[in-house]
Amino acid sequence: MSGSGSGSGVGHGGGSGGSIREAGGSLGMLGATREEEYFRRQQKEQLDNLKSKLQSDMSQRQKEIQDHDKVLEQHQQRLKEIEKGHGK
Repeated sequence: MSGSGSGSGVGHGGGSGGSIREAGGSLGMLGATREEEYFRRQQKEQLDNLKSKLQSDMSQRQKEIQDHDKVLEQHQQRLKEIEKGHGK
């Protein structure tokens, strides 16, 4: 069987590809399909993990902004109190 798709035999895609791909035919195509599915699942998992990490980081930064805003308000209030006391 001669073909040029994934799993069609040795030398396609830059290497031997392993014994199942070397066999070619439908078994080679099945192996190639499973391998591609595996890498797609791996990539999806990595992207999902990255998305989750970024969302967590953003949430943490939002909390830090809120904390800094509270401290800033406290400092501004203290400054107003000092200016009032100094003006008397």
